[in-house]
Amino acid sequence: MTGTAAPRRLDTLSWWRRSSLDIDTLSWLTSSLVSSWVTLAIALFGLSAVLIGGQGGYRPAFQFVVVVVMTGAAYAIHRGALPSRDRFRTRRAALIFGLASLAVMMSALALVDRRAVFPVVDALLPSPADPLFALELWWAPVCASLIVMATSPFVAGRVFVPGALLVVAATATAAGFVAAERGSDLPIADVVVITSTPVFAVIGGIVLNRTLVTAVLGWRRGIGGSAPDDDAVEPAAAVVDRITGGRFSTAVVPFLERLEGAPALHDRDRRAAARLARDMRRALVERGDQSWLAAHVAGRPVYVTDPFRLADTITVDQRAAIIALVDGLFSDPEAGVFGARLDLAPAADDAVAVAVTVGLALPEGRRTAVLAPYYLTVKSVVRRIEWRGGESLVVTFDVDSERP
Repeated sequence: MTGTAAPRRLDTLSWWRRSSLDIDTLSWLTSSLVSSWVTLAIALFGLSAVLIGGQGGYRPAFQFVVVVVMTGAAYAIHRGALPSRDRFRTRRAALIFGLASLAVMMSALALVDRRAVFPVVDALLPSPADPLFALELWWAPVCASLIVMATSPFVAGRVFVPGALLVVAATATAAGFVAAERGSDLPIADVVVITSTPVFAVIGGIVLNRTLVTAVLGWRRGIGGSAPDDDAVEPAAAVVDRITGGRFSTAVVPFLERLEGAPALHDRDRRAAARLARDMRRALVERGDQSWLAAHVAGRPVYVTDPFRLADTITVDQRAAIIALVDGLFSDPEAGVFGARLDLAPAADDAVAVAVTVGLALPEGRRTAVLAPYYLTVKSVVRRIEWRGGESLVVTFDVDSERP
């Protein structure tokens, strides 16, 4: 009985277990610079709503405390996204979602409770006795939604969804409380409109994380949406010929064709067959002993020094970063890259130190380019820059190694 193997499929729930930061450390979405702009936007929007937008309520001074809490939640995202920080942990995400939910509830109290916590400050701040601003423009749910969206690339779906739903529940509760206390004519409509903002943020965060995780994993594994056509599958003979540097098509195939038409086998044929078999075996064994990195750069002017075979110990994410680095160097023939060198060595804390040297042929002469560390991994830190004379400049930085 014969059959065909089922095509490999991507795990549709991979976004539930892994975050965008886990699988694509090069993405601008996971940059600490982006999260810093979110922090600044929340602070400015909250202050403007209280001072200019008339959303101070009965206790405008207390609203400033809410702005500080909401900004603190956004700043926690920024701190966790810094390259020098450890992995974005679940407890940090729980803190962020908790602060955002708390801020929305506190802001609701300031809108309906006439008891002044800071009476002197409240007396100095302009705020109507009965705030009449449009409730659907309430600043706190909008800022909470920004925090939800900003957190989505850093945490897996199993952490993001419960935390984001907590923010949605807090917003719905606060909106119902404010609408009822203000005597709204359409309280249900107000709750739906206000709650829709964080709901859309949750949906957007899920779609964003799922799309990025699925796309990167698909590119990394070479998996398409459907099984490849038979014509697109490389024949086994072509694979062997490519691995052996063309020996199969130039030596083995002609030898077999000659034997097919020969009336009898002679000793010289047996000796030739044994010699070809040894050559083929040697080529295949050498290829098998190569690390994935040496195999990937084969045929390119890239020299790999990896005496401890550290390339086989780094994670899949780090492999993808190095592959992207090498492919990017030689993707444009007009870029003038004539060679590169990768040196891998053990570093402290089970990390792998990677030294990269790139040679460029420019119109003004040959130069050596220094690549920013984040081309390899967001968490990389330059450890040493060494000029060895001539045209070589070696930049050494670390690749974090995950422990089992």
